[in-house]
Amino acid sequence: MKSKQLQKLALGAEIVSAIVVVATIGFLAVQTMENTNAVQAQMFQELMRDLNDWRKMISRPDYSAIDKKYWQEGWGSLDYEEQRQFSITNNILWGIYESAYFANEREILGPTEWSRFQIAICRRFSRDHLMWEQDAPTVRPVSQLLTAEFLEYVEGTCS
Repeated sequence: MKSKQLQKLALGAEIVSAIVVVATIGFLAVQTMENTNAVQAQMFQELMRDLNDWRKMISRPDYSAIDKKYWQEGWGSLDYEEQRQFSITNNILWGIYESAYFANEREILGPTEWSRFQIAICRRFSRDHLMWEQDAPTVRPVSQLLTAEFLEYVEGTCS
């Protein structure tokens, strides 16, 4: 008699254990999704902070004059220091875009956030593509500072 009661208790314990395991797995799944959302939001905020810092840098009057001169008169119109400043700010922006690309590839950036970067990358590429190979004694061209994978993505997607 006692063995039948023990069997019933054991069966009951197994059922309760299975329910607890399923509940735990469900809880962990919810926590993982929430963590993923938090990481994606944090990555987007960091990239936006970097972009805002870049925007502050290029909004300075001295840089605005260099930018205007470049687009009106071309690379050759810039002196050594102007070429250096223009290239550095341009390279910083492309570095931010490359970070966003790899965050998207690793699914650290959400699809909505990535779509905003993708549009900006293609818009900027249509403006900057001539500069990618621009060579000057002051800096290396953008194409030498970015990974081959990102360059291939930009040229394939935005051309």
